[in-house]
Amino acid sequence: MCTYVETPDVRLLIDAGVALGSRFKKLPHPLEYQARAQCRARIRAYAQKADVIVVSHYHNDHHTPNYNEPVWLGSSLEESEQIYRGKIVLAKDARNAINFSQRRRGWMFQRFLKKIGSKCEIADGRIFEYGATKVKISPPVPHGEEQGELGWLIMTTIESSDERVLHASDVQGPMSAHTMRLIAKGRADLAIVGGPPLYLEGLKVEKASIQKGIENAAKLAAKVPTMIFEHHVLRSENWRTGTKPVFDAAEKVGHRVLTAADHLGVEPLLLESRREQLYKDNPPPEDFLKWCALPREKRRLQPPPVQYP
Repeated sequence: MCTYVETPDVRLLIDAGVALGSRFKKLPHPLEYQARAQCRARIRAYAQKADVIVVSHYHNDHHTPNYNEPVWLGSSLEESEQIYRGKIVLAKDARNAINFSQRRRGWMFQRFLKKIGSKCEIADGRIFEYGATKVKISPPVPHGEEQGELGWLIMTTIESSDERVLHASDVQGPMSAHTMRLIAKGRADLAIVGGPPLYLEGLKVEKASIQKGIENAAKLAAKVPTMIFEHHVLRSENWRTGTKPVFDAAEKVGHRVLTAADHLGVEPLLLESRREQLYKDNPPPEDFLKWCALPREKRRLQPPPVQYP
């Protein structure tokens, strides 16, 4: 969900993080680690250009924490400093509308920002003006379901020259009727929206919630000229079939639904959803498999032995 937006007045980077996920009882394939490294390089490059960095919430794929974690995040103190040092950071409140794990992460992260000389603004429900550009931060909205356990997040709308871009990470459709009303009220020209986690249907998320996410995404696709549909929804290889109503709703009114890859003109690589097949088609080298077999504590102390282009 990391997104760079530039206006004549300000350059913003939203959710400067990346992470690999746990799937199929297998650690990520070397190709996934290579993709993560490429994402990290792009985040570093755009962070150097950015004046303002927005943190929608404190899940580790939406910011870069300041500690070493080689297995899932590829994060480090040095990496975090490169991204956030000297920046204005518009951050989710770490005290209110937040669950326990994110409260702790947020407190640590904001303390780190102060240490490296960044200006941290608690952003929930506020408007920030940079020249003729307005950056509108929503009040906290649910991370998916209304009464879910994953906490809350903030959405960002950037207004410049009569154009509106909305960034709504992890709203999962949105599933929440309240979130849907807020998004519709904003009348965005381009909406970047986290879709529902189809792969969790019947496991961690009820089928009714997934369907509600798809229904609201379809309503949104009918309202917004261009929607970039991202994140959890792309963790399923059959995601496009599973969200057909969204594409149908957009097509009826001449709107577009894209992935970020489509928007950039590159082929979507659904590596995580294909992890089992990747292990079969591209067997990792012996040293990587030995690393995978290490106890969890030892893996966390050394990076995976992957050749990076």
